[in-house]
This record gives sequence, C-alpha cells and structure tokens, in this order.
Amino acid sequence: MNLFQRKKGVAAVLTLIVVVGAAVLAYKPLLGLYRKAAKLPDDNGMYQIDGNWFQVLEPVDESRANSFADKLISLKETYLTDNNRTFVALVPDKGWYVKDEGYPTFEHLEFQELAYSKLSDFICIDLTDTLTLDSFFYTDRHWKQDALQPVLDKLGQEIGFSVQISDFSKNEVSPFAGDFSAYITGTLPQESLIYLTNQDTQAAYVDNYQAPDVHTVYDLSQLDGKTPYNVFLSGITPIVTITNTNSDSEKELVIFRDSYASSLAPLLCGEYRTITLIDLRFLHSSLLPERITFTDQDVLFLYSDWIASNSSLIR
Repeated sequence: MNLFQRKKGVAAVLTLIVVVGAAVLAYKPLLGLYRKAAKLPDDNGMYQIDGNWFQVLEPVDESRANSFADKLISLKETYLTDNNRTFVALVPDKGWYVKDEGYPTFEHLEFQELAYSKLSDFICIDLTDTLTLDSFFYTDRHWKQDALQPVLDKLGQEIGFSVQISDFSKNEVSPFAGDFSAYITGTLPQESLIYLTNQDTQAAYVDNYQAPDVHTVYDLSQLDGKTPYNVFLSGITPIVTITNTNSDSEKELVIFRDSYASSLAPLLCGEYRTITLIDLRFLHSSLLPERITFTDQDVLFLYSDWIASNSSLIR
C-alpha cells in the first residue's frame, strides 16, 4: 500500500469517527424531541408540560384496586371498633389534571370506582374536583398546603369539621426544589413552599417515632435538607401523634396515610385534641395494638393513587 492509499484510509477512519461521534452527540436531543412529539416519558418515567413535571404511574389494574380495598376492609374488621366512624379518600395523581395532553395517564376515576365499590362499610369521599394542577408543586408530586381549602371543605363536610386557611399565617420558603428535581437537568422552575401556622399549630405537641427529638408540627431543619417537603411532620415515619391541649374539642382522629397527610394534619390541630398518623409502609399492622387503642375515634384512610395502586406496600 503506497503513501496515498494509507492517507486515504486514515482519512476514511477519521471521517467515520466524526460521523459516529456526531450521531452519538445528537442522539439524546433527538430522542428527547421524538419522545416529546410522541408524548412519551423519558427513561425515568418523567415528562414536563409548561414547567410542571410528572412521573408516570403503572396503568390501572383491577386486581390492584381490589387488593387496596381488601387491605382497608381487613384493617377495619381486625382493629377498629363499631364506634369508629371510618372514611376513605383517594388523592388523584398530579398527572390526572393534564390527562388531555396525550401522555400516559393513571385513570384515577376508574381506580377509585373499582376500590370504592368494595368499600360499602366506609364513607367514601371523592376529592377529584377539589384539586387542580395548580394545587401541586412544579417539581414534586405532592400537593401544596396553602391550596387545600377545597380539600378541607370536602373532608369537613363529610367528617364534621370546619377549617379556614384564611385563619392561618403563611410562611414562605424560596426557592423550593421537590423530589422530581433529582431527575431534571437544566434550570429548575422557580417555586416556593408555604407552610401555615396559627395558635393551634404552635400549641401542638408532636410525638414522632422516627424523630424523637422533634416535637413541633413543622420541622424547620428539614428545609435545608434534600427533601424540603419533610418540613411537614419531619417526613416519613411509622407513627406520629399530635396533641393539642388548647383545643376546645375532645375528639380524636386517626389517619392511615402516606406522605400527603403530613401537610394536611397540621391544619386540623384546632379540630381534634389528638391526631394519630399511621404509615403502614413502615409499621406492620400486627403491631397496631401495641401503639394505639381504638375506641370511638374518627378514622380516615387517606392515600394517593401512587400508594393505593401499589397496596403491597401497605403491610
């Protein structure tokens, strides 16, 4: 092979390297454009619309709805008394409120109808119309505490209490970055977290199994951590008891819950003397008799679509 042929071969190899390199560099942006055009989530199951980020849930499965309902029925029959008033409310997935945009959507109403049809001994509460897309954070799946007035109205109508967010003071923390920010590249949307205080939230004493040194409903140390939403009752924990001796009420409330109830419960401190939150993802139900005695408390099962559709997590 003469010198000219060798140079030609080297040039061909270099050209191939450049072409392949350019293709690799263009792959991700082109894939992103394709997914956006085809309304497909990314590798993390994420997609975004106008700065709002969403994570796709598994499609509705009738067996999962039945499993969720069966778990609640078993808990009621095994641990509750005839004097416990029992309520159930499902929190729609954030993606439900952009269901017309063409992305894969968890069919909240279908799942809710399947589950509620088996829960005839419960007072079933429909929260679907109490929320909008603006009720949720841009970079998180959770609802905003200061957007919960319609939720409070609906729950209060069914359970029997009245709470007005206008009676609370707003405390704003900015900037706020939610759980989804771990999957987001580039600039995060600008948003704030607001937590609400009044004389009842300030008077409440918290007994937190996971955070025994924190006795306030708002754990401000969490605002500087990786999960600022944990400012509400210090985040996930098996069992939390909130006691407000200043409350005019002697009533007690038990909430079987996931993380959404963390920001709801502080708003109820003036309506109940004691609120107990139980997260059966981290506490096996067989241990309940060691932790709580059921008498005549109001009992609310409050679960998001995210957990209700994966009820194997509820032990």
